[in-house]
Amino acid sequence: MRLFFLLPALIALIIVTGCTATAPSLPDTQKPLRLDQQAHFENTGYAFDVKINHIDIQDDQTIVVTLTIVNTGTHGMTISAMPSVNDPSGSESYPGKAIFFSQIAPDHQSTQKGTISIPAGTLSHFSQGSTLKIQFHGTSPIPFGTAWSVDLTHVPP
Repeated sequence: MRLFFLLPALIALIIVTGCTATAPSLPDTQKPLRLDQQAHFENTGYAFDVKINHIDIQDDQTIVVTLTIVNTGTHGMTISAMPSVNDPSGSESYPGKAIFFSQIAPDHQSTQKGTISIPAGTLSHFSQGSTLKIQFHGTSPIPFGTAWSVDLTHVPP
């Protein structure tokens, strides 16, 4: 009789353990990367590296982010990246426009630009400790995401 009670609990434990072992960590639980670091994501044959090539500020209201994705997996992929910028306290957050990376074959890369608009006069709020978060969605069944630590008041040329 005990077996009937233990079996569902054991199956649930195996499923939860299996899902958490293959799922990427949520961006909020990871320490943000430095701008010179790249992120690596992998799941069931889908794998890719992401790096931020450059961040440019136009008119103190438009953040232009240049990303490169390298397909390191065994399957071709199409990915969309959803950027957002957050101030150091997390109280101000502004989403950007989706960045589309279409048909990246294994061992190939794609570089695209995306923009995030912020209200006039708020650039100074995105100083040391701010984050540039990016969520990736695509042909892999699990969305991926990470964050880079940024100081938009001192962007390198």
